[in-house]
Amino acid sequence: MNRALRQVLYTTPHEDPLQTVAVVDQAPPACPDDGVVVAVKARPINPADMLMLEGRHVYRPELPAQIGIEGAGVVVEVGARSRLAVGALVAIPSGGTWRDRMALRDDDVLALPAHVDVAQASMLCVNPFTALGMLEGVAPGSTVLVNAASSAIAGLVLAVARRRGVHTVAVVRTLRAAPPAADVVLVDGDDLAARVRERAPSPVTLALDAVAGDASGRMFDCVADGGALVVYGLLGSDRVALPAAGVVFRDVAVRGFSRLRGFRAMTAARRAAITAELVQMLADGTLVTPVEGTYALDDVRAALAHHQRPGRAGKVLLTS
Repeated sequence: MNRALRQVLYTTPHEDPLQTVAVVDQAPPACPDDGVVVAVKARPINPADMLMLEGRHVYRPELPAQIGIEGAGVVVEVGARSRLAVGALVAIPSGGTWRDRMALRDDDVLALPAHVDVAQASMLCVNPFTALGMLEGVAPGSTVLVNAASSAIAGLVLAVARRRGVHTVAVVRTLRAAPPAADVVLVDGDDLAARVRERAPSPVTLALDAVAGDASGRMFDCVADGGALVVYGLLGSDRVALPAAGVVFRDVAVRGFSRLRGFRAMTAARRAAITAELVQMLADGTLVTPVEGTYALDDVRAALAHHQRPGRAGKVLLTS
């Protein structure tokens, strides 16, 4: 007898994410003519998922809402005009992945070689795409400043930068969290800009801020004129605090980065090129992300609790 399809829904606003989710039955999705039905096999819990469940995300869906911003699975049904085949492994970049089945257009998935590990495939569309996207156009020999440098996405930025000959300065809260891929590691603090100028291999042309709040101002002060501060995370605050005089009198651009916005703006050829690069980096170990725990969809609350544990050193996945 076939097991009923399941999905996790975001049902109720609450400051505790464990109280906001429910596991319910899912109706079988209809296959689009130009797409596929995917049996989703793995889905990571990401910070953006937590922001949604905590009510802190810029997107406020009507409840109950689907949850899950990436995943991977196997094609189990194809439409008449689909370019994919049953059995193909695909990565899913959006759409509410915390469910058993998804109906998706061909252009909304990334086709992968069959040998790619499905757990690693499930983590290709957020952190790796963000890392590559934020480093687009950065020339070899440049210096990039990265805070929250012990995080998974910062580790990927540092690894990709090293692979491309880009220098890095990593900012951490404590040297116990020093990432090995960085050229220079500094502990955050009010005098960060002075220490960056003293230790950086070259003037900082790009600062990547995952923390926000006052950390944004400290990162801004480290950037050379003509450079940019890119805010891509809200780990420390929902607001960005910048020095007004610096914004007015210095030539430092400030902007945000949205992985999904960038993904949707890419041509099919560019997506294919980046996918090929991601697969190669998986093969050489650059993009391998540690997994600390796996849970079934039915155990989503236990998975969320694990994700929130202090000192967690790997991703938590929901698997099928």
